[in-house]
Amino acid sequence: MNFRTMLLGSAAAMIVAGGAQAADLTVAEPVDYVKVCDAFGAGFYYSPGTDTCIKVGGYVKVGTSVGDTDFGDYNSTYPNSQWSNFYTEVSIQLTASSVTEFGNLTGFIDMRAQTGNTGGFNTSLTQAVNSTTKSAYIDSAYLQLGPIKAGYFTSLFDFGRGYNDTGFFGSDTTADQVQLNYQVNGFGLAISVEDQRDRGASGNLGGLTSSTDVSYAYDSSTGQYYPVLSTTYANGGSDNIPTVVGAVSYASGIISAKIAAAYTDIALDRTGTGTAANPFDYTSQTGWAVGGNVEFALDSFSAGDKFVIAGAYGDNANTFTGIAGGTSVAGLSGYASQSVAALSAGTSWSVGASYKHVWTPSIWTAASGGYASYEGDGTWHGADSLTAWRAVLGTGWTPVKGLDVLLEGSYNKVDGEGTISDGDAWAGVLWLKRSW
Repeated sequence: MNFRTMLLGSAAAMIVAGGAQAADLTVAEPVDYVKVCDAFGAGFYYSPGTDTCIKVGGYVKVGTSVGDTDFGDYNSTYPNSQWSNFYTEVSIQLTASSVTEFGNLTGFIDMRAQTGNTGGFNTSLTQAVNSTTKSAYIDSAYLQLGPIKAGYFTSLFDFGRGYNDTGFFGSDTTADQVQLNYQVNGFGLAISVEDQRDRGASGNLGGLTSSTDVSYAYDSSTGQYYPVLSTTYANGGSDNIPTVVGAVSYASGIISAKIAAAYTDIALDRTGTGTAANPFDYTSQTGWAVGGNVEFALDSFSAGDKFVIAGAYGDNANTFTGIAGGTSVAGLSGYASQSVAALSAGTSWSVGASYKHVWTPSIWTAASGGYASYEGDGTWHGADSLTAWRAVLGTGWTPVKGLDVLLEGSYNKVDGEGTISDGDAWAGVLWLKRSW
């Protein structure tokens, strides 16, 4: 065997051995790396293997408040304390968007949960309930395809309520709805059909009996008073016709504005005495509301400064003017209750203004003020009327990106007639919020 034969044999043996070892190696599968999606703004990423762009957001908010009020039962429960609460609130926000031949397809959900109590006169009924049960709830959720948007989100009639955490009086409603939008050259046209039950409309009360009215009778044999429950009977109620809202908006340069009108039949009137022979008879009252706002971006005066003014007028439409709903007069609570305030017939109006000044890129101050008026009509709470005003001042600080600190104070006063009592309330709020 010569040298050449030995060399070729060795090379063949190496090739065979190398092939055997290669057969034992695991072949790596292709990896779908997460890619940035810039079609829908910052924070979106492609879901691996799809053309859907996903964005994850949320916050953790820890707050406390002090306050005093002539209304409600807080002071009677804790007569020596003005400390309202400590609470922790969390939010998880998910957005999924993709491009289709019919326009952008988007799904959004904001799930929240809250511990502890709520206070400071800036909480909704939903928040109050869930702070007690500590259960998660839907703050908003919707799907949108091109100009059509459907789900549970801010009412088309809402105009915002200024730049403070506690806003001025106005429509503050999240509703199940179907909305159609069209925008061109700075103008926006929109119409929505909304579930009026999200504004406090009642169902039909036919055959309702209750035993919640308590009176006291005197027993001469024992020399003591004892409670007597009286039963009431009722018929009728809401027709449950959806609310229809239309709006026109405009934005150009430093000005943005919106005008909206609504048709509703939430209000009720009541006749009868509540006895079996003459039950309460509730009948729906048609109503309407109109409102608008104008906002100015004052960057030429001071970078980041803003000013907004808004107002609304309603006939049998108290939730559209801030008499009921959200951070309203009834939520204060100078009215008998939120439900009564929402259902009571009559005329109401409100106006509010807010200014935000940016001192530095991380510090700002906002001041808001509002006024509201209501005049009852009909036989049920027809003698009720009120005037109310609110002033709010707050300062925010962003020490680092994603962390906000807010200190805010508010004062409220109500002058009422009929079943609406006079009184005032004040509150101070401090919270920290980590957003992502």
